[in-house]
Amino acid sequence: MMDEMDEKIIAILTTDGRAGNNTIARELGVSEGTIRNRIRKLCESGVLRVSAKINPESIPDRQLFLLGVKVSTSKDLCKIAEAIVALNEVQSVCITTGRYDLIVELWLPVKHGLIDFINGSMVEIDGIVSTESFLAMKSLKKWVDASN
Repeated sequence: MMDEMDEKIIAILTTDGRAGNNTIARELGVSEGTIRNRIRKLCESGVLRVSAKINPESIPDRQLFLLGVKVSTSKDLCKIAEAIVALNEVQSVCITTGRYDLIVELWLPVKHGLIDFINGSMVEIDGIVSTESFLAMKSLKKWVDASN
C-alpha cells in the first residue's frame, strides 16, 4: 500500500531517475535511510522498478512495432499474454477490449525483424488466431528497454 511519501518519491524518480537517496531525502525532509528503505520496499513489492530506457528514435537499426493479436479462446488469454511477454523482443503486452485481444509492443531490427518474430518466436505459441502489425513511424515521449 503506497502512501503520500511513496508517491512523492516516485514522482521525483519519474522526473529524474538518477536522483540519489540523499537528494530525495533533502527534498522531502526525511532521512536518507528512510528513502533507501522505502525505495527497496517499493521495488520488492513490484510497485517500482528503476531502470535505464533509451529513446527508440536514436537507434537507426531498430524499429518499434505494435502487433494486434486475436486469440482462439478467451480462457487462454492470460496464458498466451504471459507466453508472449516472455519473448526477448517484447517490450509489453496489454490485454485489451475491441478488435484485438492483445496489443504487443515490439522492439525489433529494421530489416526482417518483424517477419522473423512472427514466423519464429510467435509460431511456438498455441492459440493465436491472427495478427496485424503496425509500424511506429515516429515515437513521441516513448522510451524502450535497451536490453531487448
